[in-house]
Amino acid sequence: MVIWQPNETPGAIQRITRITRVRLRQVRQHLVGQRGPPPAAWLNERGFDAWILRYTVDSHRGAVAPVYPAPIHEAVEAVEHIRASGRVATLGVWGFSAGGHLAAITANTTTTTTTSAAATNGVKKTEEPETTESGSSSSSIVDFAILTYPVITMHPEAMHEGSLRNLIGLNADEEVRLGMCAETRVGAHTPPTFLFHTSNDPIVPVQNTLLFAGAMAQHRRPFRLVILPDGPHGIGLAMDDAERSWTGELERWIVGFVSAKA
Repeated sequence: MVIWQPNETPGAIQRITRITRVRLRQVRQHLVGQRGPPPAAWLNERGFDAWILRYTVDSHRGAVAPVYPAPIHEAVEAVEHIRASGRVATLGVWGFSAGGHLAAITANTTTTTTTSAAATNGVKKTEEPETTESGSSSSSIVDFAILTYPVITMHPEAMHEGSLRNLIGLNADEEVRLGMCAETRVGAHTPPTFLFHTSNDPIVPVQNTLLFAGAMAQHRRPFRLVILPDGPHGIGLAMDDAERSWTGELERWIVGFVSAKA
C-alpha cells in the first residue's frame, strides 16, 4: 500500500478509500484520488492523505478471471488496516469505473459483517450485511463513498461486459450475479455518496449511476448526483477542461460533509 501525504496539519485527520480498476485508494482526511498520483495530489492539496492499494484484477499478479471474491476481501482488509491504525476520524472510499463497483460494494459492507477463513486459498469470506429484526442495518465500514462513472449493475441492460467477465465470469449463477449488483445492496446502512457520470459514456452506461442513485432515493439515503451531458469514459478529474470540470462540486460536497461531521 502506497501513501501520499500533505504537509501535516494538526487536528483534522479523516480518510477515504478510493478504488479504481487496478487500485484501491484511501485518504487521510476524507478522500482518495483517481488512478494514481493525480487524484492523490488533488486530495493532498486539500489536506487529505491518500493511500493506494493494488487489488486483484484479471492479468494482475498472475490472476485469472474470474477473480471474485478476492477484490472484495482485499478492499475490506484495507479498510480494516486503516481503521486499526488509530489515525482515522472519517474514512471514505472512492472508485472509478470498475473500481467504482468495488467501492460501492465496500461502502455497503457493514460493521457487523463477519469474516471467516474460506475453504480455499485461506481467503476470508465476507458475508452479507446483517440486518436487525426491526429492519435497520448496522453502519457501513466507511463513512462516505465517491463513485465516479462506476460500474454498478450486472444486469444485461446496463452492465459492462468486461467487468462482468473479469469479476464473476459470463456464466456466473444468478445468485452471484445478483449479489454483485451494487444497487441491490443499498439500504439503511449505506453511507452518504457522491456520484459522477457523463450521460453519453460509451463504455459504462450512465444507467449504472442512475440505478444506484435511484436505490439511494428509495432508501432515503443522502447523495449528490452530478451528470454532465457529454464526456468520454475515463474523463478523470478533468481539471483542465472548463466545460467538463466537476471536482468543484465534489469539493463542495466534501467540505459540507466534513463540516457536518465535525
